[in-house]
Amino acid sequence: QKEFLKFWKMECSTEELRDIEDLLMGDVAEQPRKEFKTHQVKRKKKTTEKVEEPAYEPKFIQNIPGTQKIYVKTFGCSHNTSDSEFMMGQLSEYGYKMVEDPQEADLLLINSCTVKNPSQDAFMTMVNGGKKAQKPLVVAGCVPQGDRNIPGLEDISVIGITQIDRVVEVVEETLKGNKVKLLSKKELPSLDLPKIRKNKFVEIIPINTGCLGSCTYCKTRHARGKLGSYQPEAIIKRVSQACSEGVTEIWLTSEDTGAYGRDIGSDIAQLLTEIVKVLPEHAMLRVGMTNPPFILEHLKAIAKILNHPRVFAFLHIPVQAGNNTVLEKMNREYTVEEFEQVCDYLLKHVPGMTIATDIICGFPEETTEEFKDTLKLVDKYRFPVVNISQFYPRPGTVAFKMKKVPSNEVKERSKAMTDLFESYTCYDNLKDTEQYIWINDKESSKKHGVALVGHTKNYVKVLLPYEEELIGKCVKVRITDTFKWHVAGEITDRNPQYPAVDEHYFAEEKEINMMEEASTEDKSSETGSETTAAHTKPETIKTVSATRHSNKQSLDTLLVKIAIVLFGIGVAFLILHQLS
Repeated sequence: QKEFLKFWKMECSTEELRDIEDLLMGDVAEQPRKEFKTHQVKRKKKTTEKVEEPAYEPKFIQNIPGTQKIYVKTFGCSHNTSDSEFMMGQLSEYGYKMVEDPQEADLLLINSCTVKNPSQDAFMTMVNGGKKAQKPLVVAGCVPQGDRNIPGLEDISVIGITQIDRVVEVVEETLKGNKVKLLSKKELPSLDLPKIRKNKFVEIIPINTGCLGSCTYCKTRHARGKLGSYQPEAIIKRVSQACSEGVTEIWLTSEDTGAYGRDIGSDIAQLLTEIVKVLPEHAMLRVGMTNPPFILEHLKAIAKILNHPRVFAFLHIPVQAGNNTVLEKMNREYTVEEFEQVCDYLLKHVPGMTIATDIICGFPEETTEEFKDTLKLVDKYRFPVVNISQFYPRPGTVAFKMKKVPSNEVKERSKAMTDLFESYTCYDNLKDTEQYIWINDKESSKKHGVALVGHTKNYVKVLLPYEEELIGKCVKVRITDTFKWHVAGEITDRNPQYPAVDEHYFAEEKEINMMEEASTEDKSSETGSETTAAHTKPETIKTVSATRHSNKQSLDTLLVKIAIVLFGIGVAFLILHQLS
């Protein structure tokens, strides 16, 4: 039990384990050797036997299936959180009881993250702790899916990312003493699965899995694979169902929300427009992380959606580096200028827009001057949220084999970026303003005690005096204090009217798009050689073009045949001439 507690009480946040090598390696002063003036007697060296870890022989409780207690631990992103919620929902519906204490559990289910070394190390620490406690284990998530030969998981049941709808089967077999490995890819799990939400007011909906990128440092792509999008109807149905159950916030999640729909003939702008139309007045929508290349194609539509009263004016757009040479080595498929174009447009057209971004410090072969460009970019935009990470080489990636930046230099760059980020504030303009606040949680701290947690329309975190009955409500607040990470305020209206939404909100946009399409068609018709082309339908033009292409192919084929015949006649004539 002591070993078990030692492992399971570890703080495993990636922030604290960012420099894990510093925690494991300390300065040990070398003890001075004692010199003997007297004659030394040589003694036979003692042979110390290696102490082996006890074999992993989990204790199985022979109860009726579906009556045992399950502890679930999740590492990583909101997509992983959603997967865990779906798994807990299925297990609970079958009869299993979810518990908060791992010691109390009959089985441990650990959902992993492979994005960085510290997250995977923390996951393996949990696994080893469970093994030492002889607990039956099931592991899920990106670590085993991305690498099936991870040492330490050979004798443990594994469930793949697209197999989460079979979690009951895996758990049941594991509790019987069997080892199950379900890692084959199949169609996406249904969004209609039962779910236990981590926060009952927040519904996390995966809209797609995988991505279209091939970043040289990314291990997640190995696990999640190529882009796979859910049908819009399934997503909208899930949104409506969640809102009817009292959810006040909808979070859309994926590895790249901007790429949504490109594999099924849709796109993110169309999806968001349809979702907003079914949102009730009490619910807010938060759009998940998107990479610059795909959002660039929908800037106008995305700005319109982010301005909607029921959508948080917030977007997570990772830039990773502020230098084009480094971006090219990362294979990020965009330039710094294109990223700036996205930021400039959104900041101009969405009042109070909050943009969060990610930075990798010390990418292989990155020079000091190239890193300075990244510092300049962050200083230019002064992002309110910057996720700063040192580069971690992930096995199996292209960047793993690239020339590394010395570790001390990587740490210096990380510190420089952190110092820059902490040197400015972003929320001073909110002081003494009145804001709508959507409250969805509470938190405890030594400084503030228990406080309500809410967010403004621009997704700025707000702390308020704790009143349990206000969780899940929208209130009006006057901002009284501003800090680096949040603001604080006092409630001025506990039951405000929700911000009004014009029923024709998207109508104007539709008319503009139709006018633009008509204008484009007119311009195309003016450049045509025939006056009747202006009245020809696009489908007819495509048909005519296809017919002409087919006729040209037929003509080319005929000419080839004629050439072959003439060549044959020529050869025959030469043969006859030789014989004569």
